[in-house]
Amino acid sequence: MNKRTFSFVFIFSIFIGLNYAASPLAASSNIGVEDKLKNATDFKLLTPYYSPSSFKLEIKEPFPLVLGRSISKVRLHYFDKLGKTYMFGIEEHKADGYNVRRVETIIDVHNQTSTEKTIVEEFKFDVRGEKININGIEARFVPWANHKPGGYLRWVQDGTFIEIDSGVLTKEMMVELAKSMK
Repeated sequence: MNKRTFSFVFIFSIFIGLNYAASPLAASSNIGVEDKLKNATDFKLLTPYYSPSSFKLEIKEPFPLVLGRSISKVRLHYFDKLGKTYMFGIEEHKADGYNVRRVETIIDVHNQTSTEKTIVEEFKFDVRGEKININGIEARFVPWANHKPGGYLRWVQDGTFIEIDSGVLTKEMMVELAKSMK
């Protein structure tokens, strides 16, 4: 067994247990949920390869999940098989033509008032971080500031922006996970 295969097997042998959730509540069945979610997105949703007994999955966004409606952003949270330890999250949306909404709050201390305004701007890929190769695609890795394992790994694949975050997996484990995404 070569080092790469061993690393990949090691990553997934650490975890045991996968259940899908259509909301932040655990679902009792995972039959077809991933395929239905993939068919409902307006981008190509990519998911990591995993053993059916690897993780407990929570579909964090969209919430509530309405499969008949077009979905423009997906946020998946993967937990250990007991659902107690957050292992990693994956966020995905279109890489081009996707608008990001952010709320800006302006506080006037002198008049003791505050105002909020929503700013909508086109998504731009953040090129900060260490260059990493994911199946021939340039990705960026940014470690946590406090030197914990993990960080953020982001790239664009097949027109989809993908970002994995983890405070448990090492950079190498995150890269192997990213390489398995299809």
